[in-house]
Amino acid sequence: MHEIYSAVKSALQGYADRGIFQNFSALTPNENNAEFRFNWLTEKPFFIRLNTDKCELELKNVLPSIPFRSFMDKDFRGFLSSRCNKLIPVHRRLDNERFIFQCKNRQGNVSVIIGFHSDDAEDAAKTSINLLHEIFNNFLAEGPYQNYMVEVFNVPEE
Repeated sequence: MHEIYSAVKSALQGYADRGIFQNFSALTPNENNAEFRFNWLTEKPFFIRLNTDKCELELKNVLPSIPFRSFMDKDFRGFLSSRCNKLIPVHRRLDNERFIFQCKNRQGNVSVIIGFHSDDAEDAAKTSINLLHEIFNNFLAEGPYQNYMVEVFNVPEE
């Protein structure tokens, strides 16, 4: 399990070292569970939770304040599924043959869980960052959710 933790932490640290995101830290690090925190794209920090026993990464509360079964909740689930479509360029497509993608909404906070094989831990971490980028640049910025970005993430209205 230590190999999974090391692979995920190393991949995320690589993004921080290249300046892609800031304030990277590993919280509650142990061999079974860890949570990583970093700032990127918004003022609010992002959290990625690693469960080495289940081989899962969770983009924790990536979209807050979304009521369950609301139009936006359903729209996001459709967006997540659509990112696996073979028509999406390979470098942007979610590989649903290697990873399992699940969406959950708990108390209005949407999280994405990425299941992976233990040998794919590093690529799962990279996929999680690429997915965050897709969520903010495609689902939110290019979709009808500009007001949501302004209200929830304090993004300028421009």
